[in-house]
Amino acid sequence: MKRTALAALVCSACLAWSSAAGAVPTENWESSLNDTPTALAAAIGEELLLDKADEADKTTPPAKPSKSAERKDSAKKDGSQKSAKSDKAQPSSDVKEKTPSDKNDAADVKKDDAKDGKKSGYHNAAPASVHALTADDQRIFDSLDTLKIAPLEASDFYIGSIRSGDSPMKVKRIFGNPSKYSTSMHYTSMQYTGKDLKLRFAIRNKLADSLRSSGDSRKSVRPGVESVFLTTGTNILIGRDMRLKYPIEVLLRQFGIPDSMLRDTDANVYYVTYESPKKDAMYVFAVGNRRVERVALMPVRPPYITSEPAKDPKKLTERDFTLMGFGLNQPFEANKYNMWNKLVKRNNSSFWLYGDYGVEVDRRNMIQKVFLLTNNGYTSRGATLGYHVSTILALYGRPDRVEWGPDKEKSVDAYYYDSPYQKGVSLVIIMRHNEPYVDDIILTSTPIKNIQDPMERYGLK
Repeated sequence: MKRTALAALVCSACLAWSSAAGAVPTENWESSLNDTPTALAAAIGEELLLDKADEADKTTPPAKPSKSAERKDSAKKDGSQKSAKSDKAQPSSDVKEKTPSDKNDAADVKKDDAKDGKKSGYHNAAPASVHALTADDQRIFDSLDTLKIAPLEASDFYIGSIRSGDSPMKVKRIFGNPSKYSTSMHYTSMQYTGKDLKLRFAIRNKLADSLRSSGDSRKSVRPGVESVFLTTGTNILIGRDMRLKYPIEVLLRQFGIPDSMLRDTDANVYYVTYESPKKDAMYVFAVGNRRVERVALMPVRPPYITSEPAKDPKKLTERDFTLMGFGLNQPFEANKYNMWNKLVKRNNSSFWLYGDYGVEVDRRNMIQKVFLLTNNGYTSRGATLGYHVSTILALYGRPDRVEWGPDKEKSVDAYYYDSPYQKGVSLVIIMRHNEPYVDDIILTSTPIKNIQDPMERYGLK
């Protein structure tokens, strides 16, 4: 499992993403998924990690730090600054006149001023190397933006050649007699169970003519296959050359931007959904450990859809500027989705680390940054660490701003997708400069002054 450098501080196990048997040969997935941690682990130092048993109660959401805690942090900061700049220190009499309360108030004023400056124009505070795309940049992206995904058609929605509305006779003709067969007044269930196959069909029975329609204002009842559930069977074809156990990136490259990306936080399973243009069927792909583990072809229904109208896939929505369920500049709740594992405190900020992601919270308990730690966490469009650059451009389009790194072995580039919904918020996708793969994904409300420095990239310097 590919990790960012910060993840090396949290976990020691390394899971490899081996190639799926018969996977679509589009890109070399392995090269971006088995890398070792970067230099950030050594740069941070294990002394910054606070054990949850010693520093916080996992069952209690973080509260606003007490005045005494703020003064202590401020005093430490002031002390370190005096040590580093002793030649410019004020006379001792002046220093003695400053109480801890004065120092804390001064820190508050400085922090408030910085915050006001961010609100007045965060994008202007970014380094000069971060710029809107130029004609030269567009030519570079012309060479990178090579993946073109055709819109889904109704003919793409089938599992094992069975489509919504097909008859039980067609199911038997293709799969033979079922292992288990049951019927009721309205439904027939046909199950196929074997060493390498677990497949179930839910079939709507034919009704009397007088019952097939419930009136002009309601949809008519459609007999035939209503749902198909495939849980085992890598030899069963699913729409556009997909099969179980294929990597999620292959799914996205074949099917395009999902209609929704839902997460079961308890099981850490993601549900990737695609709706038929006819609105009569939808795919629900269950993804675990970066692979498609199960799939259902079923009628369009909650909770896999919302009442929102179909979005323009080229336009980023408010949901696209959230990460792992968190939005920025919002109050933080520690155990809202998962139980936190580690806590890093630095520069008046707290970094709450979970298994697959981290959250930076300021001392006012407001979320300032969310970042992925492993490729088991995903954006709202399914992107994660290790993806090919062409996959990112197919999912998100070209960035609003870009920063190119130097031609060095471990340098990186940054793609900035700026939110039109929250001033100062950007989804930053960090790409390796010499390889076409994602190195980091960061949702931030503060500028990244130096993307080449792992410490500054995460806000730990």
